[in-house]
Amino acid sequence: MEDFINESILESISEEYQIYKMTCETIPTKYVIRDEDGELVRHNNMTFFSSLKDAQQSLAEIVYKRFEESAQ
Repeated sequence: MEDFINESILESISEEYQIYKMTCETIPTKYVIRDEDGELVRHNNMTFFSSLKDAQQSLAEIVYKRFEESAQ
């Protein structure tokens, strides 16, 4: 039961964020994470991620950190 509750909390936190693909003619494609207010999120001093995988990993770290903070 506790695992279900933890998964629900993690899912709720992750729903507050979205990954967006940014394209521009002059720079390579980058990915960004935005919060529920549409603000760009920085993680490990980075705002732009070169691959979707990097953005997803960073988002997972952000969500897990918030989960740990909420458990305290």
